[in-house]
Amino acid sequence: MLRKVENWHLDPSVLIGERQSDSIDLESILAAARRQLRFVLICAIGGLVLGLAYLQAEVPLYKATTRILIDKNQPAVVTKLLENGTTIQLEPMMLSQVELLRSDRIGLKVVDSLGLATDQSFLSAPYSLLDSLKSSVMEFVRSFIGSSEESSATMKFARPRGPDPRRQAFGILAENLSVARVGDSYILQVDFWSPSAEMAQRIVDKYADIYIADQLEAKDESITRARSALAEELEKARKQSVDAELAVHRFRSDNSLNNVTLVTLRQLELEAASLKSQYQQLLEEYQTTLQNQSLALTEARVVSQAPFPGTPSFPSNGLTLAIFVVLGGIIGTGVGAIREHRERFFRTSGQVRDELGLATLGMIPFIQGKPIEKKKNDRAAGEPVLIQVENSAYNWVEHNPRSEFAEAMRTVKVAVDLELQGKNTKVIGIVSCLPGEGKSLISANFAIMLAMHSCRTMLIDADMHNPGLSPMWAKGWERGLANALLGDFNPRDVLAHQSLPLRFLPGAIRNQHTLTRPVQPIAKMAELLISLDSKFHYVVVDLPPLAPVADVRSFVQQLDAVVLVVEWGSTARGFVRETLDSNRILADKCIGVLLNKVDMKRIKRYEHFGSAEFYNGRYKQYYQ
Repeated sequence: MLRKVENWHLDPSVLIGERQSDSIDLESILAAARRQLRFVLICAIGGLVLGLAYLQAEVPLYKATTRILIDKNQPAVVTKLLENGTTIQLEPMMLSQVELLRSDRIGLKVVDSLGLATDQSFLSAPYSLLDSLKSSVMEFVRSFIGSSEESSATMKFARPRGPDPRRQAFGILAENLSVARVGDSYILQVDFWSPSAEMAQRIVDKYADIYIADQLEAKDESITRARSALAEELEKARKQSVDAELAVHRFRSDNSLNNVTLVTLRQLELEAASLKSQYQQLLEEYQTTLQNQSLALTEARVVSQAPFPGTPSFPSNGLTLAIFVVLGGIIGTGVGAIREHRERFFRTSGQVRDELGLATLGMIPFIQGKPIEKKKNDRAAGEPVLIQVENSAYNWVEHNPRSEFAEAMRTVKVAVDLELQGKNTKVIGIVSCLPGEGKSLISANFAIMLAMHSCRTMLIDADMHNPGLSPMWAKGWERGLANALLGDFNPRDVLAHQSLPLRFLPGAIRNQHTLTRPVQPIAKMAELLISLDSKFHYVVVDLPPLAPVADVRSFVQQLDAVVLVVEWGSTARGFVRETLDSNRILADKCIGVLLNKVDMKRIKRYEHFGSAEFYNGRYKQYYQ
C-alpha cells in the first residue's frame, strides 16, 4: 500500500528545521552550516572588498612617539629647594603631568612655536575618511561654481576656522594627541597622529621641548619665590641679631655688674648668640640658593626621541581587512540563520513524509530542454495526425531511458499498478498546487514511459485555462478537450505518436474563447473516460493547478489516482498541506509526490547522514 505513510502520531519535533528537543542537534547545525557556507563566504568576500575599498579611500595617518622621564632622583639640595621639605604622592603627580601635557598652556605654545595657526596644510588636512569626503565635496562645489563667483565661493565654502585660529589649531592638536603613563613607571609617552609624517615628528618633538622648558620656567619661578622669601627671612633674622647685640651693649653700659645684673646680662648674651646662629644658618642657605641658581632644576627629560615614521600607523592593512572579513562573515552567518529559519520548502523525502504523510515517488532533476527543429511533411487524407514535440524536455524519457527522470517515471508506474490492481483502465491525474511546477512536462514523459512499456496510453491536456502541454505537442491545433466536453468529439481530434501506442487529446488552444456554450466538465468528462475505458490501459490527465482554479474538484471524481508534483525548494510546505486539507477527496486519491527541478548537487546538504539522499551521488553509474 503506497498511498500514504502511516503518520497519525507523528511528533512535530522531527521536522527538519523545526526540532524542539532540549538537546542540541549538532548534525542539523552542521548541515545548516554546509548549506549556508557559500553565502557566508560570499559575505566574507564582500567584506574583504569593502575593506579594500576602505583602505583605498581612508586617509593614512602617521604616528610619532616620544617618551619623557619624570626623574625623582634629584640631588638633596635640589629636592629640598623644590619640595620645601614636603612629601609628594607620585601617582597624583604623574596624572597631573599627563593633564599638563594635554592642557592649552602647552598646546598653545606649540601652536605659536610652529606657526600652526597660519599653516593651511595643517588646518585643512583630512584626518579621516569623513574629512576626506567632506574635502572632496567642498573641492567639487568650488570647482563647480568657481567660474561665476570664485572669490565669494571660496569664502563661503572654506574650512570653518572659528573666531580664533590659534584655538582651531589647538583643537586639532588635542584631537590627535595621546598622552599616557607607561605602566607604573615615571615615564610619559606622547603620541601624535597626522597625515604628514614630518608634521607628526615635528609636533611631538616640540611638545617635549616646550613641556621641559615649561617645567624649567616653573621651577625657576618657584626658586625665585623661595629665594625672595628666604631673603626676607634673612633680613629679619639679621635685624633681630643686631638688636640683640645692641641690647647687650646698652645693658653693660647702663648697669653696674653684680650678681643680679650678671644673670640678666648672661640671658641677653645667650639670646643674642642664638639669633646670630640662626642668622648664620639662613645666610648659608641663601648663599646655597645663589650657587644653585644655574642648575637645571627640572625633573623631566626626554629619554626617547621621536623617530621619523616611515610607514603609516593607521589604518593597519592586515587588521582592517581581518575586521571587515570577520564582520562580513558575522553578517553572513546572521542572514544565513534567518534564511534557515525561513526555510519552509520541500527539500527531502523525509519532509514530504512528515508534512503530508505521503511517499516520495521520485526526485526529478531540473531538465533544460532545447527546441526541436521540425520538417514540414505533407499528410495524406485519412492519415492520423502525429504528435509534433516542440521541446526535447517533453519527450526526455524517450531519448534518455536510463536517466534519473525515466527511473522516477517507472517508479510512478509501479506505484500506480500496486494501488490500482485489477482495473483494466487506470485513470491517473497529474496535478500541482501552483503553475510552473512542471506537471505538464511530467505528464508528457510519464505517458511516453507507459507507452514504451507497450501499454496503450491516452494523454489528455485538461488545463483549459492555461494549457501548457498542448503548445508543446500540438502547436497550432484548434480542436481538443473543450470540443469533446461539448459533445462535439471527433476521433480525428486525437493525435498519435509516430511509433508508440500513445494518443494525445489537446486542450483548448484557440477556439476555447469563442465557444458559444459553457463547458460542463463533470458529466461530460465521465462520459469521455467511459468511452476510453476499453481502448486504453492508462489514461493520464494533465490537470490544472489546485490553487487558482476549481476544475480539479470537478475532474477528481473521475480519477483513480493522483500524483502530486511539487517544485523542489520553491513551494512552501505549509501551503501544500493546507491545499490538500481543503481537497480531501483528491488527498485521499493521491498516491505520492514527485519532487521536480531538484538540484542534485545541493540535495545532500539537506539530508542527515545515512538517509537515501545522502548517498544519491553513488547512483550516478546507474543513470547513463
